[in-house]
Amino acid sequence: MAAAQSPEQRELALVGKVEMRIALTDSDAKLGTTLKTYLAPLLLKLSSEHQSVRNKVISVCQHVNTRIKPQSIQLPVALLIKQFKEQDNALIRHFDLLYVQQGVGRLSAGEKTELLPVVIKGIAASGSHGPQIFNLFLLLLEFFTMPPRGSKEDLDLRERLELSNEDTDFLATNIGRLLLFTPQKGTSPVCPGISKEEYSFLNLQGKEDVWTPSAGGLNLSRTKILAARLLASGIFSDNERFLPGLFASSDTSSNISDIGDDILKRCTPAIDLENETLISTLYDLYFGTTNRPRVRAPLRLKIIGLLNKSTKSTTFAHKIAKLVDDGISVPTFDGEDTVMSDGSSTPSIGREALKLRSAIFTYINFVARHGDSETLSSIAARVIDRLKDFIENQGWPKPGPNEDLVSRGYAYEVISLLAKAGPRSLLVETEQPTLDLLRWMFSSLAKDSSGSSIVVSIEESLSILLSAFARFELNGSEQSVLEDLLIDQMEQSADLEGNKRLRSTRYVVIRFANRCLPYSSVKARWIDVLGLGATTDRAEVREEAERGLSPYWYRMLNGSTGATDPGTPKVPSFSSVIDHFFLGRTTDRTTEPAAIARDAHKAHAHSFQHMTSFARHMLLAEALEKADIAIDSNSEWERKLDVAVETDAKAREAVRVYVKQSVNSSSPQLAVLLYALFESIVGGVAGTDSHLIEFLALAPDSLVKTLVSSSELLLPVLKANNQDRRAAAAQAYGILASNQQADTTARLKEVHELQSVINGWSTAVGAASSHVHGAVLALGFYFSRSAYRKQDVSPADGGQFIKTLLEVISESRDPLLKNASYIAFGQLCMYGCVDIEAIQERTKLRTLMDALYKTAKEGNEAAILCFGQLSMVVPEDTSDDSDFGYLIEQLRKLHEIKQAEVHFTVGEAFSYVASGWESAALATKLDIEGAMPQSAPRTTTLANMIDQTLSDCANTKPALKKAAVIWLLCFLQFCGDQKDIQSRLPACQAAFKRCLSDRDELVQETASRGLGLVYEKGDRSLKDDLVRDLVSSFSSDKQSGLAGNVSAETQLFEPGALPTGDGSVSTYKDIMSLASEVGDSSLVYRFMSMASSNAIWSSRAAFGRFGLSNVLSDSSVDGYLANNPRLYPKLFRYRFDPNGGVQKSMNDIWNALVKDSSATVDLHFDAIMEDLLTSVLGKEWRVRQGSCAAIADLVSGRPLNKYEQYLERIWTQCFKVLDDIKESVRTAAASLARTLTGVLTRALEADHTSTKNASAMLKHVLPFLLSPSGMESSAKEVQAFAIHTLLEIIKKANGSTLRPFIPELVERLVGLLSSLEPEAVNYVHLNASKYNLTEQKIDDMRLSSVRSSPLMEAIERCLDLLDEDTMRALQPRLETAMKGAVGLPSKVGSSRVLVSLSTRRPLLFRAFADDYLKLIEKLVLDRNETVSSSYALAAGYVARSASDKQILRTVAFAKRLYFESEGDREATVPRRSISAGEIMFAISKHASDRFNSIASSVLPFVYVGKHDSNDQVKEQFQNTWNESVGGSRAVLLYLSEILDLCNAHLDSPQWALKHTSARTVADAVTAVSSLESKMPEKVGEQLWPSLDKALGGKTWEGKEAVLFAFVKFVESGQAFYMQRPAVKDNITKIAVREAKRQNTPYRPHSVQALAQVALAREDVDMSETILSIASPLLVSGSDEDAMDIDGGHAKKAGDLLVATHVAAINAILASVNPATAQDKALSRNLQKALDTAGSVDAASADVRRALFGSTTKAFDRIREAGKGAQLDLDVSSLKSILFGPNVDIEALRLLRADALLAIKKSSPSLLSSMKNELAEIRRQEVSRNVLERLENATSE
Repeated sequence: MAAAQSPEQRELALVGKVEMRIALTDSDAKLGTTLKTYLAPLLLKLSSEHQSVRNKVISVCQHVNTRIKPQSIQLPVALLIKQFKEQDNALIRHFDLLYVQQGVGRLSAGEKTELLPVVIKGIAASGSHGPQIFNLFLLLLEFFTMPPRGSKEDLDLRERLELSNEDTDFLATNIGRLLLFTPQKGTSPVCPGISKEEYSFLNLQGKEDVWTPSAGGLNLSRTKILAARLLASGIFSDNERFLPGLFASSDTSSNISDIGDDILKRCTPAIDLENETLISTLYDLYFGTTNRPRVRAPLRLKIIGLLNKSTKSTTFAHKIAKLVDDGISVPTFDGEDTVMSDGSSTPSIGREALKLRSAIFTYINFVARHGDSETLSSIAARVIDRLKDFIENQGWPKPGPNEDLVSRGYAYEVISLLAKAGPRSLLVETEQPTLDLLRWMFSSLAKDSSGSSIVVSIEESLSILLSAFARFELNGSEQSVLEDLLIDQMEQSADLEGNKRLRSTRYVVIRFANRCLPYSSVKARWIDVLGLGATTDRAEVREEAERGLSPYWYRMLNGSTGATDPGTPKVPSFSSVIDHFFLGRTTDRTTEPAAIARDAHKAHAHSFQHMTSFARHMLLAEALEKADIAIDSNSEWERKLDVAVETDAKAREAVRVYVKQSVNSSSPQLAVLLYALFESIVGGVAGTDSHLIEFLALAPDSLVKTLVSSSELLLPVLKANNQDRRAAAAQAYGILASNQQADTTARLKEVHELQSVINGWSTAVGAASSHVHGAVLALGFYFSRSAYRKQDVSPADGGQFIKTLLEVISESRDPLLKNASYIAFGQLCMYGCVDIEAIQERTKLRTLMDALYKTAKEGNEAAILCFGQLSMVVPEDTSDDSDFGYLIEQLRKLHEIKQAEVHFTVGEAFSYVASGWESAALATKLDIEGAMPQSAPRTTTLANMIDQTLSDCANTKPALKKAAVIWLLCFLQFCGDQKDIQSRLPACQAAFKRCLSDRDELVQETASRGLGLVYEKGDRSLKDDLVRDLVSSFSSDKQSGLAGNVSAETQLFEPGALPTGDGSVSTYKDIMSLASEVGDSSLVYRFMSMASSNAIWSSRAAFGRFGLSNVLSDSSVDGYLANNPRLYPKLFRYRFDPNGGVQKSMNDIWNALVKDSSATVDLHFDAIMEDLLTSVLGKEWRVRQGSCAAIADLVSGRPLNKYEQYLERIWTQCFKVLDDIKESVRTAAASLARTLTGVLTRALEADHTSTKNASAMLKHVLPFLLSPSGMESSAKEVQAFAIHTLLEIIKKANGSTLRPFIPELVERLVGLLSSLEPEAVNYVHLNASKYNLTEQKIDDMRLSSVRSSPLMEAIERCLDLLDEDTMRALQPRLETAMKGAVGLPSKVGSSRVLVSLSTRRPLLFRAFADDYLKLIEKLVLDRNETVSSSYALAAGYVARSASDKQILRTVAFAKRLYFESEGDREATVPRRSISAGEIMFAISKHASDRFNSIASSVLPFVYVGKHDSNDQVKEQFQNTWNESVGGSRAVLLYLSEILDLCNAHLDSPQWALKHTSARTVADAVTAVSSLESKMPEKVGEQLWPSLDKALGGKTWEGKEAVLFAFVKFVESGQAFYMQRPAVKDNITKIAVREAKRQNTPYRPHSVQALAQVALAREDVDMSETILSIASPLLVSGSDEDAMDIDGGHAKKAGDLLVATHVAAINAILASVNPATAQDKALSRNLQKALDTAGSVDAASADVRRALFGSTTKAFDRIREAGKGAQLDLDVSSLKSILFGPNVDIEALRLLRADALLAIKKSSPSLLSSMKNELAEIRRQEVSRNVLERLENATSE
């Protein structure tokens, strides 16, 4: 027994057997089979522990390697890959992979497809063989068919391929590297974004030709595209595909980048860009790492875009700083970055680098706005320095040529953003602040010459720095540095050229001063003053400076409101202002004040007015503040300050006391201000004339006397052209010259000079008259003040002056001089400088009064006041004819003056008469220090005058009544505190009440104001009595005891005045209603003051204190209102009354009553809203209009829960008023609607925290907008606004908010597409021909309009927000909309909705696609072509998501449309057939994968349709076929189905279908014939029955195509019909039958076909038959059916005749068949053919061409048959054919030469018989080419 084999021996034996099996295979096929079984197991033995076994296996493998070189040998690739993955042995894996790489290329496409899943499963475990396996994967990728994106197959692909997370991660990572990979040359290639190891991985460790397609390698571009498509599949998660998708999106090839962009668009929302690891990875890609170079610029640009969306990215401080360095560098030629050195040598940078730099700056901007303080603090300083270096390296302030100015602008902006966001020390240095950055930025603004766009960036940067500085609390030293910097900028801007500046920085400097420095900063205010003096700068500089000087506007600029800070900001001290404005302008503070003022004026001429005005205001403010007199800090603060000091005795006294105290403290500042004011008059500074007079009146004599010595400087001013300036100088002169300190001698001299000027009054004209005017005023003020001060004045001088004045008053005709005389004389009377005796010495008193009256009755206010002042020296006398009584009567006669405002002057004069210096009107007239002067005593005058005035108020004479009411008001105002007035207050009330019913508006207003004043003057007891009287007079049915009772309907105001004339607040009853609602009738007096809106009141400062606020400030009002809140709704509404006067007055009332407006409105919100919602539909248009504005104000800025319950009512009322009859109401309603829309859209735009509010608003608003009151409203304005609002809502709302409303929205919007189409479109559509248009053109324009319609955008926005539940709810709504759509726009819109659903929301739409595809079957039958085409197109998109069953049903529907639609073919446009084609084309184009899956059911039908006779139908099917099929082989593939479909319709009663089927069969025959020279028998068997059937029947237009196919069949189908005698005979019969047809156009084709059949059928002799058919065709006039025709048809008939002759000739000569005819029979047949052909008229070139060509072919056939020598012919016919008429065309002569050559080759003897003729044509021939051919024919 043999010894047992060892394991080694057994293994060797097994290997040996395998070796033997392989060696014994004797064919490649057997070898392949053997290897399939044994190769994999053989390789397993490489893991044997025995070296000999392993060596043996390797030996066998070497043998196998030599045997498998032929490519036909298949290797077991799949088994080897599986074994590779299962084995760990390196040797086995090596050999497995070796054979896999050799075998994979030999696999079929299907096998490669099946191999890919095997390769990628477990690919992550490939180990060191990873590069080879990944390369194999890329190789197989070409053959892998990916399922449609988003389909169920796609979503399940990862699971189906059994890929682990490690596998997909491996694939995604390496695909990403592949997308970055670019083959490099050199020994150590480096690729951006890829390390050397990764490069080696993709390049198979340096293997050559891996990426060279011509050498068998992969095509890199194609591979990247396939890999990118795979990334988009369901194999990968969003996180896995994100980075590779990012790489793909930056590829230079659009085929790759488009896929990448799509991947990014879809997966970015799911990526957490706040993930620190991801951000770190992106930064590493951007900058590169130690072993991995940075990625290319396009990808870096994409990375920056992602970083711009990540707040987390702003925490990488070091990376951000590095990014800035990167942004301000420029790539050089070797790819590295260098910092730009200087402007002259800056290298040019490309567009890509510019884009990258711009993106970096944008990102830094993002960092500055969103970065945390820690990061910004760490990078800001470095980044700012680098950016400054960048700007300066470009050239600063002048950039070098070709610099990147866009980045320069970005750099400026980023610097400011970082400075603002960074630490405070960047802007304000910690230890020694210098504000270098701000200084540099100001210098840049002033000097940078880069252009206007850069200047805008610098200004924006300074604005950012401004907001940063405004937040800082600057200490003393920091504030000082900033102040000095800003002042320096102002000074440099004053001389741009001298300081080498391009532009002024004043505006920005002033803004800094107003925002960053306190109001108390004198230097800041000095900057404002300088700004106001910058007359050469732009207007906004002065406007900003003016705001800076106003405490109110300063507070507004710095964000403080009156509600939170009712007081004024802390103002600069008066002394500091003088010190800086004036004393600071000189180096020697001991200089005289006069010199200081002059120097300041000289240095700052344009600003001097503002310097003095501001200093004066500071003095006044300081004085009033010390006296606790508050002036409201509002926009009129300065004016109120001036008015208070001018008219308020308490304020004047406060200032007087303060100035006196200051003078006593030896303060030099007051003296400087005094001299500055004096300089203003002397120096002619505008706008300050009255300020000196005011100051002199309030200053103590101790201060005034310092100016006395300068009074002579006023004398030239008395001659100034400006009247006001002369008057101010005259009064100042009178005050100063009359002072005790004045030099008597000098003054006397001056008085004489002035007197001498006055003495020339009678001849003075022009300038001289002005001089006299000034002198008269000056002496008037001088003598009057001297008299008061009891100065010694020469009686002669005084008497002469009085005499002159009286002469001027009585004799002069110069109104200027007379006015001066009135003023001067009045001053003399007021101050007691003249007495009654002195007057009477020079003129009669009544004469003087008459002269004054004469001027006064013309409305001259100076004369009227002079009347009153004159009375102050006239003693009281109650006798009837006294001068005093005469004076009063003369004043009363002035009631005839028509100018109402003059009567206030008359009233003031009356107060002088009645009370003298006790009149409040004179309280402010004393302009020198001392006690009030004394006037003539009065005891009964006031009582008598008030009684007379009360009587006049009841006078029926309108003029007197009006004047008396005004006079009575003046008495109350100026003398109201005297007992004679107090005792008559009830009578005054009665008088005013009576006047309330007067028809004159001014009388009513005056009476209303008077009632308020009566109430104000009375004590509490009197007030109560007056209230009771007023109430009883209104409420009692009986006439009250008081005269002038007012009824409830008494109209107080005319339309247009205050209140409104349409009933808003027009009657006394309305006022009483307001008061009664409060609960206290005393408010009537307060509300009466509303009537003071007439301009008269606001123009008179003295009545400013009558304002409503003072009346309503009674503390009891608050108590009433607290208990009676019903007043608030009415007052709130009146605040928005259309009348401006009502608005102002009501706002005054509101502000007086309501301390906290917001809190009050919130407290009474419901009552106000209810009142407004009721009033908005009231009868009066003013109420409706005001209510709209009030509601808009009420809802603005308030939380939704406050008015949610009213929201629907608000919208309802608003839309009703939108259709109001009055335009202004409609405008107000539109404004309210815009407000409501704005509130809603802002809520929708807000973050998710507002979603609840937005949803609540939509819950109320959307139903209303969709209701008949909204979009369906008959009012166009309402409808338009409802739609606009709806579109805004859809645009701004987020998904969760809008989703519940989407179904109805889409349904309604689809309908609106037609509703909103202009009616003119329909008219033009119906009358298209009138406008040179077609209906189709118009429909195309309508279609384009729908596509770009905002409504369509809104619909698509809704579709984007769909979820499963909403889609389910939308489905029935959309179906309803589609079925009920009327009008082209809605129908087309419906189809686009389906398209959008299919493309944008395929997963949601999939479940409903079948239903919609079924619905399209009905909708596509629309009569309008555009609508039908749109639905057909939609069918293609819907088919993407539909089931195969439904698609097949749709195809069946299309077939029915095409084949079974009755009457469709008879129509001009076969609409249904066209629709069938459109549906097929749409499916093939837009759902190609679905189309291909059912191709066998669809393509045969398409193939039939593309042969339709109608061009429109044919085009659709032709496009479908071209879209889906690559070539003719598809016909062969679907031949059976095509023929079955054709056979079914070849017998159709519809000729169009019958002919289409015949053409289809013909084309199928032609296509199959073209594929192979010989048609297979089986194919012929399929084709012949259909072809035979198609050829049957009568001739029809186009049948020649079938005939042509028949010829092709005969030529290529011998394998079929030669074995079938019946078919052979039938072919002959068909050819003969068709040739015998009498259809003239058809005959040339049929005879030609007969000729071709005869040539193809060498087995049959058809000569006799053909001759019998063709011979008659060559005889002229043989056509029995010929008709007499002319014109163009004659030419066509001639062409047909020629074509027929050509076909007949071809047929006759083709009938000669050498294969069947022998010897004599052949000669006979040829002779007959030649004789018949030669008999034709050969005049036509086409006929000659046919003769020559057919002759050539006939003799060639004879030669090929070898029967030429047997020919025995009469050559006469042949000569006739060849040598007949001269041939002029060279091409024809060439053909003839060819025919002669053919005759020679076939039968030389035959040619020799024509040698004479041949010689002749050779002799005549001139063409070298023809001669050469003739030489060939005649050569031996």
